[in-house]
Parts: sequence; C-alpha cells; structure tokens
Amino acid sequence: MKKIYSNISWLIVLAVIITSCDSFLEEKPKTFLNPDSYYQNEKQALAAVNGIYTFVDNIMDSDIEPGSQSFIFMEFMHGYGERMRGSGTQDLAQANSLLIADNNSYVQRFWETAYRAIENCNGIIEGIESMAEGTISETKKNQYLGEAYFLRGYFYFNLVRLYGPVPLKLTPTKDVTNTEIELSSMEVVYTQIDADMTKAGELMESLDWTNTSGRVTKGTVKSMHAKVLLTMAGYPLQKGTEYYTKAYNMAKQVYASGKFHLFDTYEKLRTVENSGEIIWSIQREADNAGNPLHSALLAYPAPVKAVSASAAYGGAITVTQMFFDTYPEGDKRKDERKFYYTQQEALDKSGMVDLGRLYIYKYWDQNAAEVGKSGANFTLLRYADVLLMMAEAKAQADGGTTTDADAIEAYYSVRKRALPQEAKPTSITADKVLQERFWELAFENQTWYDMVRTRKALHAVTGQMVNMIGYQTPSHTAPFTEASLLLPYPIREKRLNPNLKRD
Repeated sequence: MKKIYSNISWLIVLAVIITSCDSFLEEKPKTFLNPDSYYQNEKQALAAVNGIYTFVDNIMDSDIEPGSQSFIFMEFMHGYGERMRGSGTQDLAQANSLLIADNNSYVQRFWETAYRAIENCNGIIEGIESMAEGTISETKKNQYLGEAYFLRGYFYFNLVRLYGPVPLKLTPTKDVTNTEIELSSMEVVYTQIDADMTKAGELMESLDWTNTSGRVTKGTVKSMHAKVLLTMAGYPLQKGTEYYTKAYNMAKQVYASGKFHLFDTYEKLRTVENSGEIIWSIQREADNAGNPLHSALLAYPAPVKAVSASAAYGGAITVTQMFFDTYPEGDKRKDERKFYYTQQEALDKSGMVDLGRLYIYKYWDQNAAEVGKSGANFTLLRYADVLLMMAEAKAQADGGTTTDADAIEAYYSVRKRALPQEAKPTSITADKVLQERFWELAFENQTWYDMVRTRKALHAVTGQMVNMIGYQTPSHTAPFTEASLLLPYPIREKRLNPNLKRD
C-alpha cells in the first residue's frame, strides 16, 4: 500500500487542524480546532492522525530549486559527500563550510515543520483522549493515540538533535497568552521524548509489530525508542552505562520478535517496501507525491546517452572517492550497482554507459528510469540500523568491548552480508560497530546524528574512528568545532520569541 491516507482526507485535515498563523509558538493564532466538536467518531480521529504524516514528508521537500531537498542538506553536514553540479544555493554551501547562518532556509524549514507537526499532535492527543465512550473502539483509540505520542516524540527528537535546547510545548494552542515560550534544557526535552516513546509503546503493545501501509507500528516505536535511548547514553547528556543497557534491551526486543529480517540482496532495499528489513518509511506515489531523489542523484554532467527517462537534474550530491575507499577490500557494498555505481545501461538498451565517476545508487528507481516518475518510498528506519544499535549499545555498556553472543550476532549479520567470507568475531568493539554504521547507513540521513551523539568521525584516509572535534572531512572547508554541532535558531523565530538565545 503506497499511501496511508487519501488526498481528500489529508487536505480536509490540514484545513481543519492547522491553524492559519505562521508560527505556532510565537504568533497569535486566528483559528482553533475545538476537540469537542471535531472528534465525534473513529473516522474523524483517523483523518486527524493521518494528517500528521504529511509533516514526516518534509525531508523530500524542495522549494528552492531541484536537487535541494532537506535530505541533501543533511548529507552535506557530515562532509563525506560532494556536489557535482556547479549551481546550488548559498544555503546548501553553508553546510560544507560549517558556517550555517540563522537566515538559512533549511534552518527555518526544519524548525517550522517540526513545530507544526507537534501542534497537531498535541491537539490530536487531547481530542482523542476526550472522545466519549462508544465513539471509538479501545483498539483504535490506543493505536491512534500511540501514533500521535510517537510522532510528537519523533519531532522533538529531531529538534533537540539539531538545535539543542528548544521550547517544549505539550498542549494545543487555544488562546493568545504565553506565546513566548521559554527554552527547555536538553535534559528536559529528552526526558519528555523518552516519556512519549514509552507511552506510545504501552498504547501499542497489543498491536502488530508490522504492517504494509507505512503507518507507525509497535516495531517502529521500539526501534526509534532504542535510538533515543542510545542517543541519551552518549552526547550531549552522557547518561552512560544505564542508558546503553536500556538501548540494548529495547533493540533486543525488536531482534527477539522475529518480525524483521535482513534482505538477502542489496537490490531489495530499493525494490521491497514496508516489509522485511524496512521498519518505517515515507510513502510516495509517482503521480501524486513522487520521490525526487532518483532524479536529483543522477550523474552530472549528463552522460552522452541517457540512462533514465526521469527529468535529469543530477549531481545534487554524491559520495567522495575518499569515503568510498574506506570500505574494506572485498566489501559487496562497493560492488557496481549495490550502494554506488559508475556505469548504467543506456535507456535505449544499446549498452552500458560510463558515468565518469562514482554516484550513489541507493535511490536508483528502475521504474523512474523507464517512465520518468519515481514513486519509491524513502526509508526512515531499517532493521540493519536496529541490529547495529543493539551491538553498539552492548559494547558501550560493557566498557567498549563485548563478548555478548546476541550483540555479536547482530553485528555479524550486517557484516556477513557485505563480507560473506569473513569469520564471526569472538568480540566486538564500539568503534568497529560505528565503522559499520558509517558504511552500511551512508547517505540515509543517519550519519550526522551518529557523529554528534558519539563525537566521532570516520577518518577518510585510514578508515578508523577518530575524534570528531578537530577533524576535517573530505568535503568540508574547515574542521569540526563545538559550534558545528548545533544549528542556529532561525532568525525569524528569534525575532518572534526573544527567549531563543544561547548561552
């Protein structure tokens, strides 16, 4: 199933739920949803929850120019990718220089999207919790509330990782008072995220681990909760062993469920949707909500013979040769048309076309190549990520090295797919697992967050883990500093809320 809601439903929801003001935090709202009048039946509750998913799509948005999606910006921040196309906005270029200004459009977009989603979540939680008995079944009530709590936690998780201390708003806007909300510390925000994920898990405990619709499931909640706990264990909170153990136990629940598995080929990561290794993904449709990444990541300059019928933008970002060379010898992820490629069959089937260099193949969509439009989903969570979180958390909990059989098996499952001839190790270190995360999850909007929570980077010459602060990655023009770790508060929001200040 490619969409979790109809176009009509979500347009109605957006018209009803989203207030007409530009900022939910600072400006005076003009209209409000009255939960007593809206939440009258199960269908209305479903439509409201479906509306939140439109905000998850933000990573695919580009209102600047083609090939300038939020996804691309996040991949420039870590410094292992480079832009082949000479054109590009100043906002994208700032990610390479690590000098990101407060008027950067991406800085505003991430902030605004998250708080719009959170406002909707707050209203939905209040509205569904207040529904009269008999208007909604207990199962559906738990499901919809679980989704809303999870998504609120998810958006706050994105905010605190990107900006640090942020305003914490847990109730819907109903009047014009208290619009200048104080910043909450990262400790307070993370505690609330943990609480929201815990609440979502409790509400969805009796529900299915998986589905094929793209909706949040019990498996999604536990997988993301493990990521939250792993982040809390590391920087900036540094809660240490207790939270590494919590992260391990949470990830192990997903592992022990038996509901997910690694695909036997890398090709299936591009062709199989909402099952197997895919835990949660953004749902796309070629005709109504296409995926722009196939076109954005095509070769640039365009080859002499076309390799895709998609409107070729190309060159938005690709892998640096230095990062590619850090993969181990014999690693299948380096093989042609696995994670990367240098040649592709011509659209007219006349033979292979040499592209001149490496490009990212993870988002190649054969259907888009043939018909010109991509409806491929975008994966937000996959099982390989969970397995590596489980292995890393246990290694860290055990002091940096572990001999735990389950943690080793989790790590080795991912490693064996890439290097099938390699023997299973008898112990693993946290750094070995981090290396594997860099290689396995490259260009999936995971690397930057891993670097910030561990304060480690992959050395592009030696392939070893090094301290992030002071290290300069291949594409950046300066080394990382403490100031590089957080985005600035958006200038527009600072003008509206004078509380948005850093120490």
